[in-house]
Amino acid sequence: MARLTSIPVLILLCISFGNVFGQKEQKSTYSKFKSRSKTENVKELLREADAIKNTRPSQALTKVEEALASAIAAGNSADEGKAYLLLGDINVGIAEWTLALQNYTRAYQILAPSYKGSTDFTTALQGLGLCYSKTGEYELSLKYYAYLSQRKLAGEDTLDVKLHVAEVYYEMRKYNEALDQINDIQATKQIISPGLSTRIQNQLAKIYARKSEFEKTQNSYSNSLEIARDIKSGAPKSDKAVQETKEEISEVLRDQKKYDDEIRLRNSSIEYNLGKSNLAEVSKDKVKIGESLEAKGDTDGALRSLLEASSIADTLNNPQAKANSYLPLAEFYYRSGKMKESASTYKKFSVAISEVNVMKQSKQDVRENLIKQQKGIESLANDVSIGRREETIDSGTIARQRIIIYGLILIVVIIAITSFFIYRNARASKIANQLLALKSLRSQMNPHFIFNALNSINQFIANQDERTANRFLSEFSRLMRLVLETSQEDFISLSKEIEILSLYLKLEQYRFRDKFDYIIDIDPSLNPDFIEVPPMLIQPYIENAVWHGLRYKESKGTLSLKITQVTNNLLVEIIDNGIGRDQSKQFKTAHQKRQNSTGLKNIEDRLTIINEVYHTAFDVNVSDGVGGGTHVTLTIPINHKSHAA
Repeated sequence: MARLTSIPVLILLCISFGNVFGQKEQKSTYSKFKSRSKTENVKELLREADAIKNTRPSQALTKVEEALASAIAAGNSADEGKAYLLLGDINVGIAEWTLALQNYTRAYQILAPSYKGSTDFTTALQGLGLCYSKTGEYELSLKYYAYLSQRKLAGEDTLDVKLHVAEVYYEMRKYNEALDQINDIQATKQIISPGLSTRIQNQLAKIYARKSEFEKTQNSYSNSLEIARDIKSGAPKSDKAVQETKEEISEVLRDQKKYDDEIRLRNSSIEYNLGKSNLAEVSKDKVKIGESLEAKGDTDGALRSLLEASSIADTLNNPQAKANSYLPLAEFYYRSGKMKESASTYKKFSVAISEVNVMKQSKQDVRENLIKQQKGIESLANDVSIGRREETIDSGTIARQRIIIYGLILIVVIIAITSFFIYRNARASKIANQLLALKSLRSQMNPHFIFNALNSINQFIANQDERTANRFLSEFSRLMRLVLETSQEDFISLSKEIEILSLYLKLEQYRFRDKFDYIIDIDPSLNPDFIEVPPMLIQPYIENAVWHGLRYKESKGTLSLKITQVTNNLLVEIIDNGIGRDQSKQFKTAHQKRQNSTGLKNIEDRLTIINEVYHTAFDVNVSDGVGGGTHVTLTIPINHKSHAA
């Protein structure tokens, strides 16, 4: 009994020792930064970080980390607020709007009590207004811009605030209110800088386009190009703005089939971008002009423009520009009946898009490293804050309070919290690895489509079956685009998945003529646009039914795909009247058996990972059909889109 009684005491002593040790660590961290927290050193670190935040964000974060910890250790809230502002600016540079909002909010809270009159507090308000607009919380954005407009701002900052308000109203589709703000700016007698003038003309052009006042749209955009053409400093930012404006106006013109207006707009853009040596944008404009010419019926002009776009892209070390020019050209060749040119250009597109994916992954890795680095800064800031607070409290009082108030309850809380964080970190790491594995498994499915389909095209051409090759290439083009569009997604809409499956079945029917018919039966009570499913989950079972069941059947077979709702699940049934699993094994080579086993194993692994990561209950059951064939049943939990009503 005495031993049992001593156990809690021993645990308390161990935990208390651990707390003291942790407390010493925090105080040690605090003391280290307090010893070098001279104000001039902190300000110099912040100046250096501010100078490199856009070009070398990782190095800037290292300087901000030391400056922030030193400012907290010294109790300097002005520099602490400035450090959080720089973190927000770095987040804006990588378009991480949620993190930016958190850091600007922290800066606002730190600076508000004593530094409301400072320029840093103004910067915090500007950051909050921008981030809320980017996250779609427009009313909050307008609220902070209203605070800004009430302050005494220097130079043209007041006009800049009005322009931001106009941009928010534009995003809210309140075009008249947006126009009123710009009219107020133009009515001022204040001299407006070229950079702000370009933004004003861009915003006017977009507003007039949405109001279908296209002559005013063209005039405003021409004014924007004219002003931006002469800007020297900050030119990349102005160039990006005029390109984004052009694309938004073009979208409106194309929707209204005003192809001549769009061509004029893009020709003026080409002239501007040639002057700026921005050949990637010139290639993009040439592609869009070619598409508009084709829509008008000028196929010769369309081909010339598409070839010019491709030739320009070939001179660039820019895989994205190449991919953007190759795919429209390949599709144009197909529509013109030039199958060899189309297939050749598709291959070039495939190479370019692979390079694009590698570049995107590299950028994503950099982005994730920056976010991870910021998490470390948050942890350090917390340690320094705790150490500073602990130093101001009498250690004897802490010990008495710990023993009297917390006791064994504190032990349980600490154990629970520690266990929680250990579990959460372990689970986060596990989920990250599982998602990477899921992406790898999913990516193995896509090459199978492309290479099988290209082999079929070669077979049709070799057999001089041009008509079938033509039809097959048409459907293959659509299927490839859909597969590439969804290849990076964990979930896609059921309607998109059905579209992919329909195209795939049509291609297989071309390939195995007179071998089978197929039926797709969707429960009419379902709304496929608002239900999400994992991509490429159903297709392998359909492929298995065609390749190993129906194609060996002597008479014409039938494949049925039926999707219904049972409680909160989708019930997907794939039924064929092929030769059945046992007889199919006799026809398979050793290679086919391994390939089939690997494909189904990938699906099983995907289902296991999805169930673990998303806490779902995906299930699959394969059985022999009644009277022959195979019956596959997939149970998929219904996952509604987050924005669905």
